[in-house]
Amino acid sequence: MYFKRFLQLFVIYVVSAAVLLGISGAKILSALTGLGVLAGYAVLTLPLVVLTIVKANKKAAIVGTQSNTGELSAILKNLPGYIALSIATDKGVSATTIMSFTQDTRADNIFYTIAAKDATKVTQLQKAPAVSFTTWFDSLENGARLSSNNVHAEVFLGDAARALTLEQPNLIAYNENAANSAIIKLTIHSALYENFKDGLKVLSFD
Repeated sequence: MYFKRFLQLFVIYVVSAAVLLGISGAKILSALTGLGVLAGYAVLTLPLVVLTIVKANKKAAIVGTQSNTGELSAILKNLPGYIALSIATDKGVSATTIMSFTQDTRADNIFYTIAAKDATKVTQLQKAPAVSFTTWFDSLENGARLSSNNVHAEVFLGDAARALTLEQPNLIAYNENAANSAIIKLTIHSALYENFKDGLKVLSFD
């Protein structure tokens, strides 16, 4: 748990305790025990629910494309901000992980995703940086998706990660602990866009 989140929870607990103490001080706790418990529970849980919703909405707004220009950005606007990323393991087999991503603010063909520094996939990416991915279908009606098997992954840790968050401020909005995590930069050299209506289209960025 990050310090910011801990502080928010701590404040909520203090407010909850103050409400119960206020009820007790008014000498009505014995008569309104059930109401007091419900009031304390509401004070405790409702802010947590609100914080969770706010955080989810904030992340939903930052994942995916961050650009208003470029063909790839236009495609990403209609796709969910999540990818199935396939990584080669030490045994030479492919392992797939579901990850959210955010787009570079300047380069159309660069995505960022974030993982714990000690995550197995981070070690695997450092050893085998050639990866592939596919996005979700946008809907069964359109069947649009973006995929690529021509992607280079680069892992940023420590000072390099902190420097990157200064270059890409959207990384902090994407993950408030980005500077202390492993930032994975995905450079897409070519990609395949497909949908039920228009068929296939190859995008090249070299």
